[in-house]
Amino acid sequence: MATAAFRDIRANISSSTIEFRSSTKAFLLKSATGWFMIAITLLTMGGAGVVTLPILAFKVLTNRTSLYWLEGDRLFMRRGILMRSEEEIELYRIKDIKVHFSLVQQFFGNGDLSVISSDATGVGEGRRTTFQINNVEDARSLREELRSRVESARRRVGVR
Repeated sequence: MATAAFRDIRANISSSTIEFRSSTKAFLLKSATGWFMIAITLLTMGGAGVVTLPILAFKVLTNRTSLYWLEGDRLFMRRGILMRSEEEIELYRIKDIKVHFSLVQQFFGNGDLSVISSDATGVGEGRRTTFQINNVEDARSLREELRSRVESARRRVGVR
């Protein structure tokens, strides 16, 4: 069963471009951290809002200013609030794609997507680079789409 977010993603596949980003709604309503923030705020009758609202505002701003998209044989990343960075990874260089689910995320199908690459983008040890996109809605379907595009790119380039 595809969520509305993934149906929108699938609609863009015909143009060969898929855009996605971390979801603030998934963070707040579909993760243990979000539920914890809501519970603390309600239990203190709004008093903890002094702490939780700035955290939520920062999360919203971070999610709104981070965009990831697949286009052709590359994965593009645009991130940053004050200092913007734009990076790209050739899909054939992606070595592994993992999805991590907390207990709460498992109920809702959203998760944290980790991409491990041999490209010199992001942070990592040695020649491997890992970057993570947190609270992605319909993470399993996105991982499968990314994986199929990586395999297609490897076949075209002749990399195994």
